[in-house]
Amino acid sequence: MTDTAAPYAAPAPKLRPAAVTAATWLLVAVAAAYLIDAVMIMAGSGGYPDRVREAMEGSGVDPRAWQIVGNFTGALPVVVAGFSILSAAVVLILALTISRGSTVGRILTWIATGFALLCNVCGLGSAGTPAFSSIAYVNASSRDRSGVHVFAQRLPDGYPDWYRYGSLALFTLGALALITATVLLAMPAANAYFRRTPRFAPSPYGAPAGYPAPGHPAGPYPAAQYPAAPYPAAQYPAAPLPGTPVPAAAPPAPRTPEQVAEELATLERRRERGELTDEQYAAERARLNG
Repeated sequence: MTDTAAPYAAPAPKLRPAAVTAATWLLVAVAAAYLIDAVMIMAGSGGYPDRVREAMEGSGVDPRAWQIVGNFTGALPVVVAGFSILSAAVVLILALTISRGSTVGRILTWIATGFALLCNVCGLGSAGTPAFSSIAYVNASSRDRSGVHVFAQRLPDGYPDWYRYGSLALFTLGALALITATVLLAMPAANAYFRRTPRFAPSPYGAPAGYPAPGHPAGPYPAAQYPAAPYPAAQYPAAPLPGTPVPAAAPPAPRTPEQVAEELATLERRRERGELTDEQYAAERARLNG
């Protein structure tokens, strides 16, 4: 029976390096920070509309403007909390993909990290906190005899100080964690982990007989895989022994008159086509006539 075992063994599972493991847990910590921030936003959302209304009255804006922005102000914390929860879910999915060695997941992690850091910088410059809630704001304006009155307030400004300090700490640590995870995913050990491996790895016992060795072009399939037809061996005349006289070649068989006539006709046509000169034609004709 022919041994049909494959010359290549299944690849061994890749070992996750410590850099990728650390980056995974850092992303999990960032997702937890987003969830905690969402909880703090919902915890302070009860008195948020009243605080916004008081601040708007102190700005000199017409009180009737509250009828327009009041409902929007009540829904704003819910929208921001939902965005934080969605961000946490995205980060958790990215952490799962990079823990499994997904190259696409690593690229998406870098893109998402850049976007998150950009939002943190914008929030820090506009509301003094890098939280996502700093992007949300309420504004209103009115005109009277004294001039134009404008009101604009970022969401953290309408919350108590405990939220501002808590979100500042959470998102500062989260930004540092994102930067560290990005650096870890770019290390040489991580590059080797995310590099695509072949479907089959070379067997440690080498290739069986009849199969090409790894790294060499494949040749014809082993003959043992297919039943060969019993072709007869080629018949060759036996070589004469040393000292044995070699028989002389037999003289050629005489030509028949029909063969001579056909050869003369061919010779005539060659002369008509100009392939033979008169001297060549005469010599060939004399040879044929014997």
